[in-house]
Amino acid sequence: MKRLRVCLALTLAMLLVTVSVASAGGNANPGVLPPNSRVQGLTYGEWSARLMQSVFGLPLSENPAAGAPWTGCYLERVGNVGLGVPFFGSGTFTCEMPVGTMLYLLVIASECSTLEPPPFYGSNEAELRACATSTAFADLQASIDGVAIQDVADYLVTSPLYQLTLPEGNVLGLPAGTGDSVAYGAFLMLAPLSPGQHTVHVHGAVPGAFEYDMTYFITVTN
Repeated sequence: MKRLRVCLALTLAMLLVTVSVASAGGNANPGVLPPNSRVQGLTYGEWSARLMQSVFGLPLSENPAAGAPWTGCYLERVGNVGLGVPFFGSGTFTCEMPVGTMLYLLVIASECSTLEPPPFYGSNEAELRACATSTAFADLQASIDGVAIQDVADYLVTSPLYQLTLPEGNVLGLPAGTGDSVAYGAFLMLAPLSPGQHTVHVHGAVPGAFEYDMTYFITVTN
């Protein structure tokens, strides 16, 4: 038991160091790590690739992004980072996650791949990167417990080229297969929330095409 307590104390101390380093760097949003941060050696863009792989890797029938039953706040946990549940529409979502979790959350994003038809198709990395970043986002907003996150547009990042695997019955309605993809969008790496109830709101739009507005009611458990 003593050894367990020591391990837990060290883990929490490491988390606090990560957050304090971000704050000490003049971060205007102490609840969110700066967009130039590395967590577990990965950049914001690399985490965006992991998130896209997770959400598109789940079949439609099991995918919370498409409304399948889900109680956790993330699709996959990598170390102490949870890849947050994104959605293909707007609304509210209630979930639970353990204390000490950093939540990597999508505000709004686009992606292009070698698997999809135009206008989301590219045959190589250059075409995929141009395709993904051609999407213009507007009205980017986010808040944690009613406190607005400043300059959300600063959190726009482009992923590296990554492999995207679509299972049978995937959310895109395409044949199963593996191809290349690039994602572009606004993402937030939330510092660990304190135990209890929290509300996180994100909003973004593609003018004339799409508006995304999501509120997460998060319970952080001990």
